[in-house]
Amino acid sequence: MEERAFHAFSSLEGASGMTGPDLIEHRFELLVQSVVDYAIYMLDPEGNIASWNSGAQQIKGYAAEEVLGRHFSLFYTEEDRARGLPGRVLSIAASEGRYNGEAWRVRRDGSRFRAMVAIDAIRDANGTLLGFAKVTRDVTKRWEAQSKLEQSERRFRLFAEGAVDYALCMLDRDGFVQDWNEGAERIAGYRQIEIVGRPVAFLFSEEEQAAGLASLLLRQASDKGVHEDERACVKSDGSSFQAKLTIRALKDKDGVLHGFAFLMRDVSGQRATEAELESTREQLLQAQKLDALGQLTGGVAHDFNNILQAITGHLDVASLHLERGNADKAAYQIESVTRSVERATHLVRRLLAFARRQPLMPTRIDLSRHVASMAELLERTVGPRVSIRFDLTPDPLCVLCDAHQLETALVNLVINGRDAMPQGGCVRVSTRVLSAREGRHASACLMVEDEGVGMSKDMASKAFDPFFTTKPLGQGTGLGLSMVHGFVEQSHGTVALHSVPNEGTSVTLLFPLCESMEPVSAELPR
Repeated sequence: MEERAFHAFSSLEGASGMTGPDLIEHRFELLVQSVVDYAIYMLDPEGNIASWNSGAQQIKGYAAEEVLGRHFSLFYTEEDRARGLPGRVLSIAASEGRYNGEAWRVRRDGSRFRAMVAIDAIRDANGTLLGFAKVTRDVTKRWEAQSKLEQSERRFRLFAEGAVDYALCMLDRDGFVQDWNEGAERIAGYRQIEIVGRPVAFLFSEEEQAAGLASLLLRQASDKGVHEDERACVKSDGSSFQAKLTIRALKDKDGVLHGFAFLMRDVSGQRATEAELESTREQLLQAQKLDALGQLTGGVAHDFNNILQAITGHLDVASLHLERGNADKAAYQIESVTRSVERATHLVRRLLAFARRQPLMPTRIDLSRHVASMAELLERTVGPRVSIRFDLTPDPLCVLCDAHQLETALVNLVINGRDAMPQGGCVRVSTRVLSAREGRHASACLMVEDEGVGMSKDMASKAFDPFFTTKPLGQGTGLGLSMVHGFVEQSHGTVALHSVPNEGTSVTLLFPLCESMEPVSAELPR
């Protein structure tokens, strides 16, 4: 605009016969006509249009010959004309000297635009009103942007106020609360009027405030863009609650920090539920052991009776030999009693080891020999309906694992095999060396197979999930295979299950082989 005016003035300077007031008047007229971003025109005292610049034509769409002499109210909306607004505007400008306003105006084609209007009263030296100078600017785009911003802010406020399960608040760059929603009031107990303007540090304990925790969290959010944390926060009544915090730094495109969005959620109930669930899980794990122990007792009670009867019989016979003075025969009977006691002690020790609760205590054992030593216990566990076949390699299988947990796992697998064969059958327990291949080290393999009902592919995929069971309600906790899986994983091994409906199930445990140990002379069961 200035460049066009400069060239117009330069042209005028060179025009002949134009000096003094005429030159100034023409300069002003050229300046007004060169302005295309503003509608600048004059009104007479009654509001009729007396002049019209190119900016007015561009903004309103009328040529000068179409509007000169017409009342300026033709640019107003029908509603404003019906309310007598044009007359009131001129009355204000005449009485106060100036009128400023913003409203809708109408173009020649009937479309509306948002206009910023300034009207100045023009008077002579004696104060007589000569007319009005009117300037109009089209601010539609600015108004639309402002309107969208206000609408967005209104929607955000409605959203924030409606999120009663979340504390949503805005902080300035220094961590002072600028906004506080209803959810924050419900969770923390503070009313908005009590909080706005205070530092967000009030949510933390006095010790954490003294340690500058709030400043640390805001600094981390500023550095990373967003920071998540979980902390104990303090309510207005002094009680504490566990809160999940999300702090997001609000920066513009140039990276300038303007504040923080602070989101807080009370997770006290969730954490209490998780703790209770973990406690229940621990109880169920122990219950699984006790349940298996209960199944074992039925199988071993008869064995204990037999042992006790054998002890009683041997002692009676030994007494008779002693009465007859036959000490050698009495000593033989006493040795038989000792062996029976050792059998009972061995059985009791295994039952107690199976039942007690303790962390993993890995030791170096020969897998085949250890399984062989459990043969009698396992046979008593399955009962008379089911037989057990042992196929154990004579080669040393030295592994590092918790012997008691291995026994627990094997008993669980054998019981599962027995329960999968309600009409009876055979459970096969085997061991072998799995040769190294495809970059893997050699492994010791323990496999338990049954001829039972089997499982579908979908059921087999869930077999190691905690609490998943195929047994009727009340007959299984669903933790047996989960415990086996956890034990093998902790022993740096792997476990796999293969099952075919109506054909049976096999569970394979693989343990890393370790250094050889001294050979054991115990005879393997056949």
